[in-house]
Amino acid sequence: MSTFQLSVISIFVAFIVIGVGAFAMFGGVFGGGGIGAVTIWGTIPQETGDYLLDSLRSADKSLQDVHYIEKGAGSYESTMLNAMASGAAPDLFLVTQEQLGAFSDKIITIPYGTVSQSQFISSFVDEGQLFLTPQGALALPFMIDPLVMYWNRDLFGSAGIAQAPAYWNDFLALAPKMYSANSSQNITRSAVALGAWSNVAHAKEILSTLFIQAGEPIISRNAQGALIPVFGNTPSNTSGNPAESALRFYTEFGNPSKTTYSWNRSLPRSDEAFIAGSLGVYFGFASEYRTLGERNPNLRFAVAVMPQLQVGSKSTYGKITALAIPRAARNVAGAAAVAQKLTGASAAAALVSYTGMPSARRDVAPDTSANSVSDVFVQSALIARGWVDPGKKETDQVFKTMIESVVSGGQEPSGAVSEAAQEFVRLIPVRF
Repeated sequence: MSTFQLSVISIFVAFIVIGVGAFAMFGGVFGGGGIGAVTIWGTIPQETGDYLLDSLRSADKSLQDVHYIEKGAGSYESTMLNAMASGAAPDLFLVTQEQLGAFSDKIITIPYGTVSQSQFISSFVDEGQLFLTPQGALALPFMIDPLVMYWNRDLFGSAGIAQAPAYWNDFLALAPKMYSANSSQNITRSAVALGAWSNVAHAKEILSTLFIQAGEPIISRNAQGALIPVFGNTPSNTSGNPAESALRFYTEFGNPSKTTYSWNRSLPRSDEAFIAGSLGVYFGFASEYRTLGERNPNLRFAVAVMPQLQVGSKSTYGKITALAIPRAARNVAGAAAVAQKLTGASAAAALVSYTGMPSARRDVAPDTSANSVSDVFVQSALIARGWVDPGKKETDQVFKTMIESVVSGGQEPSGAVSEAAQEFVRLIPVRF
């Protein structure tokens, strides 16, 4: 045979070997075999994991040997990485897009032969596509926690304002109306906590929302599925560079010379100020709704979708949690089957009913006609967006430097964005 013929035969043999391996790993279990023992790790409460599995076992006996174990959120990444390195990893684990960077090379990609791309896109909210690569899904979306706007009804009423701001520009007029300071010029009441880093809860997520709404995706994937930094590369529009405009807007609320001045780092954390009744608007996650009410039962507050730009499509930041299979898993086929079951419509409906959180699935839509809070959460989940974080500790520092360098007067937004873009370029090759 000629060299060409040998090459062609070799390629076909390679495809056959890969296909057999994929079937053995993922396909065999769907041909009628059992699931077996599957252990799942995550940071959701133990009672939530137990409730979900118990509610499914009544109709699906194959889940009898599936167990969930809660791990501490503070040390979750290190615990998982150590378990993977020592061969003691679970069969499935929960991972957010913010943690994906630490685990992306330690996860088994679920091929499109198991969960097709069209099935994935039609089943899950748009943000779930952060887990897709050209080869398949790194994980299957399980839960979503969108960023929303909590607003104090009493403070708004005393300021003569009936509705929560729908657009970011509304804060330009709202800030001076709600601002109050004592004789020493210390702020005693604010409309919104923006313009700082250390005492603004979720400052990174709020600024990410502004970036994403302005058309600045921060991190993307190339044709091969590798993460690439794109921050600061979006072409300027009529209002200037999107990233610079977003950063300028955020930091102006921390500038004492501006009429929008509302916040500085000497104030308490934004969530504490909101609970105390001295902050008009608090940007927090949907999962915080219950605890906010418990921390101050007398606080009269409501929930609304995050403010938007007056042009462009709606979006907010979302923290999406998915089920992934570690390379060190003992029961890969069983884990793949369980991941599909726990991210299916029945499981999602049970999870929504138990937690009150929105679903990561498109086809699970609870009746929100009598629940305005749930309605906001569902709307926010559908427009949630995010980006794969290459390393939380490192990117936290990038965002902190961006904000504080502008607020201190050390840099203009253009310079801060340029330096941040260089840091993202430095981070990606190191981590991937």
